[in-house]
Formats: sequence, structure tokens, C-alpha cells
Amino acid sequence: MFDLPGPIGTFVNFLIIALGFGLIIFIHELGHFVAAKWAGIRVLAFSIGFGQVLCSYRKGVGFRRGSSEPEYRKRMHAEAAGTTTIEGTNKTYHEISPTEYRLSMLPLGGYVKMLGQEDLNPLATSDAPDSYQNCPAPKRMVVISAGVIMNIISAAILFIIVFTAGLRVFPAIVGFVPADSPAASAVAINHPELENGLKRGDRILSINGNITHSYEAILPEIAMSKKGSPARIQVERDGVDGIIEFAAIPVKSEQSGLLDLGIIPSISTTLKGARDEQSIRLWEMSSYDYGVNGLSPEDRFVSADGKPVRSPFDLLELASISKGQPITTSVERDGQTIDYSLNPVRSMQTDLVKLDDAQQPSRHILGLTGVLMVHPHAAIMDTKQGLEPGDIFARIGNVDFPSQAQGITAIRASAGKTLDLVVLRKDATEEYHRVKLTVDVQTNGSIGFYQSTTTDHANLVASPPAFLRPSSEDPDSMVAFIPPASDLVEYPGSRIVQLGDAQIETLRDLPSAIVRATQSQFDAGAESFSIPVVLELPLPIQPDGSIPTSTREWTLSRADIEQVQALGWTLAGDTDMVSMFDFAQIVDKADSPLGAITRGIHESRRVMLQTYLTFLRLFEGSVQVKHLKGPVGIAHLGTQIASQGWVWVLFFMALISINLAVINFLPLPIVDGGQFLMLVYEWIRKKPVPIAIQNTATMAGLLLIGMIFLYVTFNDVKAIFGL
Repeated sequence: MFDLPGPIGTFVNFLIIALGFGLIIFIHELGHFVAAKWAGIRVLAFSIGFGQVLCSYRKGVGFRRGSSEPEYRKRMHAEAAGTTTIEGTNKTYHEISPTEYRLSMLPLGGYVKMLGQEDLNPLATSDAPDSYQNCPAPKRMVVISAGVIMNIISAAILFIIVFTAGLRVFPAIVGFVPADSPAASAVAINHPELENGLKRGDRILSINGNITHSYEAILPEIAMSKKGSPARIQVERDGVDGIIEFAAIPVKSEQSGLLDLGIIPSISTTLKGARDEQSIRLWEMSSYDYGVNGLSPEDRFVSADGKPVRSPFDLLELASISKGQPITTSVERDGQTIDYSLNPVRSMQTDLVKLDDAQQPSRHILGLTGVLMVHPHAAIMDTKQGLEPGDIFARIGNVDFPSQAQGITAIRASAGKTLDLVVLRKDATEEYHRVKLTVDVQTNGSIGFYQSTTTDHANLVASPPAFLRPSSEDPDSMVAFIPPASDLVEYPGSRIVQLGDAQIETLRDLPSAIVRATQSQFDAGAESFSIPVVLELPLPIQPDGSIPTSTREWTLSRADIEQVQALGWTLAGDTDMVSMFDFAQIVDKADSPLGAITRGIHESRRVMLQTYLTFLRLFEGSVQVKHLKGPVGIAHLGTQIASQGWVWVLFFMALISINLAVINFLPLPIVDGGQFLMLVYEWIRKKPVPIAIQNTATMAGLLLIGMIFLYVTFNDVKAIFGL
């Protein structure tokens, strides 16, 4: 929140969230306290915080270090015993208040202690006329519900402050729609002439009838959609009159496990900022991967080839029609405009490979893929255990020249153990030589380096990994396939130095070389193609100093060539390059004080209904208990949110306040909602719920809440540590 660096900043942010959470609980208890005083119930203690009492105040006694309770009881006992003064009159202490105001050691919330009322002990009753039990049931219902009412009121006030000040959010605009996402197949109900699918730039107005002022509101609205039923999405689109209503059936996201449309927020044309030294180093390294090296953080693309640029996807679209020609762009930096040239590269094929129990995409050309290496533009201080930037892994354990997936798998297999490595490292003359290393593999399966492959940096190839593609019979299942390169790479670590008549510097050169070598035969209708390939083999250099080479005929089918021809042009990193840009942001702010009040009330109602809807979706199965967050998860999330500024802290506190109100009024015996139901029973039947039933219900409620607390805390800890 105060932009402090490192652990100090994290601790300060945590402290702010903890105090804010405590304040919400305090307001809740304040509601009970005020209502109890109104109802004439004797309040024994009102405490700020929990635990040992640091100091206290009681009318008629004054301030005391610690609790004044022993002194109060002693005086009351003296009065009851008829103790007299020196003058012989009875001592009286009617001016002493029965209520003690406490400041306790842990200032995270508070509590109210009323005579004859203890949630965990139904037997703790009192016959005194001002006890909880002797207060009429309707008044007690007010007392029990007052905490929840205070939380709702305070949340509404916080929302009003937030929308008066303005909250920086992502606009409710579609930034990108993956081809296989539910959003891509959405049907325009009221505009049948339109193609299916949401489009980049669509402004989402509402989902299932609920207004979406920001992108942050889209995700929960979709997650709360009924499983298997279409979500109704109203959008505005440039060039289309009126509102378009789409119907799309959300599917479960592999990342979040919740129902999702698959879209991402709108992305600006401003490169991400980098403040601390480590993030600057990472930015500089990534800038080479994504073809923006030479630019600086917070530079903004204004135009490209004379056309305005509104998104980095505009740059990718220009690259796709560039035929490899450089794209001239204008970039704004510190109020000045500079020219910058983007160099398109050939697209590559992308298929999945198995990585432990998961799958990850792998780039290749007909199975030719790069060897795992240490990122050549990493800083030397970011590599560990003797590795250096640019090192190519010639051997990891017993795996020679591994691909990225093969190398990571081999490293993870030795988690918690030592591992022998052999790397190729350039010397001062730019010649490679072998270096042997023994490293310690961390328990999380890492050895300390930023990954890359030789795909963009050299002509070195790994043995083709086991690729996976959707089955033609069942698109939901994956089947293995043998890539055409399997019969070409007899020796992993070979260098493809020539293909046809084209010299190969990096694997990015392969698509153009393959198309050029086969174009005439392809146009003539050939079904099979034979291309001469010159390989330098990773064998010992010969006595005369020459490098062993092999010239082979690489046989490809027409379908193989068609796949390569279909590869177009893109920018370095392809769609991943957009990760170098900031998301677009707007300030969500009410137009007037009345508008802020309206937004505050609307937001309170929306969050409350969404919380209740979450419980419904739990029963339906589209939301699972593991998606809920306990105190640990809330604190962790709040600490991250606090870094975004005080307005986001207030917004987060308002969300917590509403959720606390809803959870507190659930029909569980251990919370206010359960107590309220028992009072309704007492009011109707004119007698309290039997003690045996109260005890049983209280224990059942304790057991249920305890189990849920342990489960969500376990999941929170797993998520924080990436387990």
C-alpha cells in the first residue's frame, strides 16, 4: 500500500489487512453492543481485541491496568454483605457501571459479553431481570441481528467512499478470444446475421442481467452461472447498432476450476514497468524473447505502418500479413516519439507434450525442436550452481541433448538429490566446449536458471519429444503421434546447417527453407518429397580437426508440406509477447455523490446475492469447497490487494464485511443466524429450544465449521506455497 519493497512491504500490507479485518469484526460487535444497551440487557464487557486485557475503563471505577473485574466483584460482594462505612452507614456502589470497556492484547476485532448469553455454552443462563434470557424474544432478535446489519451498513458506506474516490479497474472489454474457448462459439441471439463468437474490443454490458462495470465483475458472474446452461451476455460492438445479446455455455477452467468463458482483459500498448533491480533484469531478458529489445519499460506503441495501434494484437495482425518485412512503429517515450522496427518471424507448430502429470505446449517444425538451455540474456547473478547464461544442456542425468520438456522432467526426477550435468559453453573465441557440473536439485525440482531453448538462438536440435494431439475419434482425449523428424535426428544434439540450398542459422529458418525446397514439386502435385539435409553430428571431432557431418534425404509427405505452408508470420514469442504489455485500466468512479450512494447500495446488494449464490453453486457442483478461502487465503489475497492502494483496501474490506454478514446469518447454531432461528422458535412456542437440542446443534455446528476451516486452510497453504 505504501509501495515499500520486499518483505517489509509485505508485512506492512499484511498488518493493514489484519487491522482492517479486525475493524470489521469490531463494528459487528459494536452493533450487538448498541442493540443490547437499547434492549436493556446487562453488558458485562465490551472489548477491542481478544486475549489478555491490557487496560480497561469502568464508570465509577475509572481506568485500570488490566481488568477491573476483580475490583468490581469485590465491591459488589461488600455491598451484598452489608459492609458499613466508618460512619456506620451501608456501603453502596450503584454508581459503578456493570460494563467494562476493554483493550485486549490482540486488537483484531472484539467481543461483547452479555449477562446470561454465551454461544458455546447454552447452560450459562441468568435469572437476573436484566439478563439476556429475561429480555423479550423480539428484542433479542434485534440484538442478534444487529451485528450483521452493522456490517451491511459499513460495507455500503465503504463502497460509497470507493466510488466517490474512484477505483482503478480493468474495463469490461474483451481483450482476446482463444479459438477453442466458449466465448468463441457464443451465439448472437438477436443478431443472427453476425458470426458466432465474442470479438476483441466487445464491451460487455451485463451477464445474466447483472451489470458489469468492470472486467473484475465478469469472472464471478460467469463462475456463478448455472452449470450446463447458457450465460446471457449483452455487449456493444463498434459498427453494430444496438445491444447484441450472446448466449454462451461456460466450461470449467483448468486453471481456476470454475466456470469460465476463456476471454482475457483488454491489453494496452504500454510496455510493463519494472521498478526493482530484479524485475528490470527479468524485463531485459524477456525483451529479447518477445522482440522488443532496445525499448524500455513504460514505452507506449502509438502507431505501426502508419496506422493507430490500440492493442498488441494489432501488431500481431500486421505481422501476419507482413510476409517477413519489418514493421515500422512509432513509440512514445517520456513525451517524445521514436521510431522502432519490429521484425516478424515465421510461426512454428505447437503441440502438447507430457510434463509429469500435466501437459505443456511445445514449439516445433515437423518435430524438430530446440535443446534446453540457460537463457542467453539472463543476468549472471540469476543463474546458480556454476551455470552461466547461454549454457546448452548436452546431458542431464542420462538424457542427451534434451528438449525443454525432457530436460525439466529429468531435473524434477532428481528432486532433493544431486544431479550430474554436461553443458556446452562458449569460450572467448565463441567456440563451444563441454563443462561438467554436479548440482543440488531443490525439493521443488529446480536448480536455479531461467529456461530457454536453442530454437531462436542456434541450429541445434533435440530428439523429438512424445507429442500429443486430440484424437480424431474423440476430440476430448489426447493421442500420441510420431513426428516426421523422428527418422532425421539419429543423434540428438545434431546441428542442421543446410536444408536444400538454404543455410540454417536457427530453427526459425526451417519453415522458409522447407517451402522453398519443395515449392516446385508441390505445385506439380507431388505426394512425396525428398529434401537433402546436411547435419553436423555431436560426435568427437576428427583427428584432422574436422567435425563429423552427415547428408541425409529427409522424406516428407504432402500433408507435412501443407502444414509448413500454413505457418504464417508472427512476432517473436507469438501471442505470448502480449505478456510484455500492461492491461488497460480505467477509473470506475461515480458521476455524483448521489451516484456514489446508488453504486454503493447496488454493489452491496450484488455482493450479498453473489455470496448466497456461491452456496447454491456449491450444492450444484459448479463451485467446490476447495474454491473457498479461509483466513489464511483471505490474508494472502488482501496483502496482494493492499499493494494496489488504499481505495482497493477499502473495496476489499467492504467485500469482507458483506461476506462476514452473510456467513454470520447462515442457519447454523454457532453463528448469529442459528441463534436467530432459535429465537423465532421461542417467540412462536413461548418457550426456548430444549437445552439438549441446543447442545447437540451447537456441537454439530462447531464440528461442521471446524472441518470446513481446516479444509480451506489446508488448501490456502497449498496454494500459497504452490504445492
